[in-house]
Parts: sequence; structure tokens; C-alpha cells
Amino acid sequence: MTSLVRHSLPALALLALGSTAAGDEFKDRVKPFLTTYCVACHGSKEQKGKIRVDHLTASMGDRKEAELWSRMLEAIEFGEMPSDRAEKFPTKAEARFVQNWIARTLHQAGLEVEEKKDREGFGNLVPHDLLFASAESKRTIDVAARLWRISPKALANTVRGARMVSNPFALDKPHGNFRDFKGKYLFNSLMAEQVTELALAHSEKEAKNARKTIVEMREKGSAIDEANGEAIKRHYHHVLRRAPSEKEMEALMTLLKKVDADLGVPRGLQAVFAAIVLQPEALFRFEGTGKADEEGLVALSRRELATSLAFALTDLPPDSNMLRAFEDDELPARGILRAEARRLFDDEKRPMARNRLLQFFQEYFDYLKAEDVFKDQVKGHKHWAPALVYDLDALVTHVLKQDKQVLKTLLTTREYLVYVNSHRDHGNPLVYNLPPDWKPTPKPVPFPKDQRMGILTHPAWLVAHSTNFDNDPIRRGHWIRHKLLGGNVPDIPINVDAKLPEEPTWTLRKRMHVTREEACYKCHSKMNPLGLPFEIYDHYGRFRFDELDKPVDATSKIVNTGVPGLDGEVNGPFELIERLASSTHCEQVFVRYVFRFFLGRNETLGDAGTLQEAHKAYVESDGSMEALAISLLSSDSFIYRSRGPQTDSRK
Repeated sequence: MTSLVRHSLPALALLALGSTAAGDEFKDRVKPFLTTYCVACHGSKEQKGKIRVDHLTASMGDRKEAELWSRMLEAIEFGEMPSDRAEKFPTKAEARFVQNWIARTLHQAGLEVEEKKDREGFGNLVPHDLLFASAESKRTIDVAARLWRISPKALANTVRGARMVSNPFALDKPHGNFRDFKGKYLFNSLMAEQVTELALAHSEKEAKNARKTIVEMREKGSAIDEANGEAIKRHYHHVLRRAPSEKEMEALMTLLKKVDADLGVPRGLQAVFAAIVLQPEALFRFEGTGKADEEGLVALSRRELATSLAFALTDLPPDSNMLRAFEDDELPARGILRAEARRLFDDEKRPMARNRLLQFFQEYFDYLKAEDVFKDQVKGHKHWAPALVYDLDALVTHVLKQDKQVLKTLLTTREYLVYVNSHRDHGNPLVYNLPPDWKPTPKPVPFPKDQRMGILTHPAWLVAHSTNFDNDPIRRGHWIRHKLLGGNVPDIPINVDAKLPEEPTWTLRKRMHVTREEACYKCHSKMNPLGLPFEIYDHYGRFRFDELDKPVDATSKIVNTGVPGLDGEVNGPFELIERLASSTHCEQVFVRYVFRFFLGRNETLGDAGTLQEAHKAYVESDGSMEALAISLLSSDSFIYRSRGPQTDSRK
């Protein structure tokens, strides 16, 4: 149940502020909503889940009644109610009005409901229909500036040369979400100690290298302070991409002389180099340090934009070309962002930006997990998950190189790239149902229309969304509900034993009958039907016609999406995928996930204009992933921050 927090302001005093209006809204709109959509299952005749709502009033003074309203708010927000078996469903506008009324009335009673929309994994709670409504496109950015921690690879590049046993900035493996996300990682004392040790190890090597140049300068007649100063400036520019100020230079020279006097040369230079690495500017990305305009928005400075763009597409600080580009005050920042992003995407010698797009799809489709799913070796088949992941990486890279209708192609392509690179994966073709004597080829391999279609039937994705010994229609359906339909599924209640019966003679579909119990199916109805069509593959990802000597049943349905043209029966995974891949709604949901990846946070209604422009750029470019990314990286959401309370410095 959603938790409630009681505030000190008396509830009766708060209720008096708007009781008349609240009462009218309850009578005119909320009570009819309950009668139409809720009372049939939670009224005088039937109380499913021992819940009855026909007696509720507009008052939140009673704690139990307030808790019930809070639970209803969560159920409506997550789409738990009405269930998919209901005869009538509310419109999004009707449901949103009741949600807002409950939240507002709870607030007036001195109670607050936990807000989840900005938390990792809950971005879909932001109403999709509003984000893509033309009337919402003029909203202003409403997200405050943040302090960003650099990525693990960026830290490794900064302290290059130091032996790194474990990276203190390491990101968690994604579990349906992106690795790097707002508020996900704390910078703690242990991490600070590890980074300090790395900075000292890095600086010891760099100081020894710098001493060679210092000796050469001294032999040519340079003073010791001049030679040391040049070494400091070079390292400063290399780490921070700028020259030190006079005050900074004075402090570093003082440190160098003191340490040299106490510990000897070149300890002073080592201490100075470490101090440069340990500056907050080297370990964190700052945002919005300027002044707010009349609308309360703060534009990122030119240097902040250069840093943000560089780290969005690479794991390196901005290079000299980018810094020079942003120094041109005559060009608008948005134009420079687009030009520099395009330059990085076009750089074939250092394809870091293109690799960032591959990283997005690895985390979006969440197929790297295939390597963590243990599978027993079976007779006649050798399972080697890293080879499957390699093949899928190659497919994504191939589609990105074409850069046309990227999402639809990845969902519907009939061609895979199948490699055999070593003795470990010589049996790899068998998982694709290719013959044992199949000859490897660097060209895409076409598959029969009744066997494979896109990433969702690729062995790597199927294995990643399976268990050690079984398929997992629930997990597969959960992915589709979240990542393509933009839906929400509540977390598993702590009192639920989420296990299927161990019946070796039953098919998986039959074993899943326990999830159809009333208490379970309100959530499982959002996942099971979307995952069951993939039962035509076993848990190794191999195509099959039967399971336990019984014909595989791949029929199912899409239910209660609220999207015209999507709901209905499907005869298998290919019909399901085709319907989803052809949906504008699913394409827009995809844009929302690209937004979260590149901006490191959930979207808000203030990002409606950004999302609509990004989707427009994707459509008008014939489904170009690069065009979509460039639109987001030059958007108002990327350039501006709201002058509001500073969020916590975690990312």
C-alpha cells in the first residue's frame, strides 16, 4: 500500500480551505467514477480483496479511509484497476481527474502520497497522452540543475596509468533500467579514499614523465619555477581542458615547493598532479551556475554545454575542437550542439558516439543479462551466451550503420548476423536452428518468416529474459509492457511467493495457472499475455514446434493498453511484434526511453516540447537514431535548468 505521511498542520483547518469545491467534485465526478468502474467488484454485493468503496466520502479525516483512498490512487495510477476483465474502462482524462482529486484532497488533509514519477523505473507514470499533446508543447523546463558524477570509463581515462583493481565509480548492471541515472549512486567516504589512491598512483607516473621535460628545459636555461609551472599547466589542461587561473597556479606552486622541501623532488609535482585530478571539476559535471532569466530558467554556460555533450556521447572531456566551437559567441548554442554532435557521430576513427548508441540498445533491450543466466549443457547443443550477445551486438551495429527506421527494423528484421569466432561457439548456429554443416558468413543470414523476427526472437534476448531452466513469459511480457507500451506494473508484494508449481509433466503455460488467481492476475494480466507468444522458443532460444510432446500454444492477446488499434487477439509472436512495431504510440514510448538514457533522468511534463520535437525529428529523418539523439542533445531540456531547489548531488 502507498505510504502516507501526516503533516503537523491540522487536518480540519486544511479541509476548510477547499471543502465546498472538493465536495462538489466528489459528488459530480468522483462518486460517479466509483459507481461506474469500481462498485461492481468492490461494493455491497461483492468485495474482491476485502475492499469496499461504495461507502467512501470526500473526507480524509478517518485514517483507514485515507489509507484506502491512497491505495486506490496507486491502483489507478498503475492501471491495476479496473482489471482487464472489467466491462467498462475509464478514459485517461477521467482517471487522471480522480487521481488528481485524491492526491489534492489527501494533501488538504495534511497527508502526502509518495511521489514516484522521478524515481528510476517509474518514468512511465508521467502521462503519455499529455507528453505528446500539442497543447502541452509550450510548457517550460521544470527540472533543477544537478551535480553529475563522471562515468567509470571517464574516471579510468582521467587516472590512466594507475592500476585499477576495481573501479570505485562502477555502475550497477541494469535490471530493466539504465545503468547511469539520477540519484542512483552516492559518492561516499570509501569511494573518496579509492579515488585518492588512484590519483596518487596516476600522478606518480605522470610526475616522472614530466621530470624529463623539466630537466630538458633546465638544461636550456629555464628557471626551475618556469619549468615546473609549464608542467603544471600542461597537466591542468590535459585533465580539466583549461588553463589554471593565477590564484589556482599560485596555490599549486606553493604546494609543490612545500612537499618538495619536506619529501624531496618530484614528490611536490606528484602531489600537485594528484590535486588537479581530485578537483571536483575533474570528477563531477556541474550544471546551471549562471543567472536565471525572467521565466526562471538558467541556461548552461558554453563550457557546461561542451562538457555535457562530450560526456553524453563519449567518456572523455570535450576535445580542443569542441571547446573552440563553443567559444564562438556569435553562433547560437543550439546550432553548435547540433554541429558538434554530428561531428562526433561522423568520426569513424574514434566511433565513441556510435558506440554510445549501441550501449543504449544493449541497456534498452537488456540483453547483456544473457551472459548471467546459467544454462546446463545438453546433448546435441552447446550453449555459449557471450557468442549470442556478440551476434546481437553485430546486428544492432549493422542496423545503426544504415540508420533508417532503426526501431522498426530491429523489431522486425528477418536477417541476423551469425558468427563463429572460436571453438567455444562452434555450436552457435544450432541455437538458430541452422544445420550442423552450416558455413559461417559475414553477410546477414535470412530466416524463414515462421521462425524469426527481430530482436525479440533473437536467442540472446530470449535467454536474457528467461530463467536458468525455463522460459519466462512474465519477464518478457513485463519488458514489452514497460519498454514498448509505456505501461506500469507494481512491484511484487512482499507477502507473495512468486513461484510456479514444480510439475515436470505440465507445460509452462499450464504451470502458470496460479498467476490467474484474482489477487495475482490484476498485475499478471499486463505481462503474461504479452510473453506467452514467445513459447515457440525454448529457454535456449531455439525454435520449436512442441513442448513435452505437446503442440506449443503461442496464441494470446494484447489487452487494456488504451491505445486504438493495439488491443486484440494475436496468433503468435510475429503478429504481436508487427502490431507493436507499426504503432506510433510505441515509437513515442521508445523516444521517451532515449530521452532518459541521454539526459539521465525521467521526463516531466515540462519536457513535452522536447519529446514532441524529438519524435518529429525521428519521423522526418525516416527513423534515424542519430537525428533523434541530436534533437535531444540540442533541446531545451538539455540546455536549460529551472531555478528551483537544488536536487541531491547523486548520479
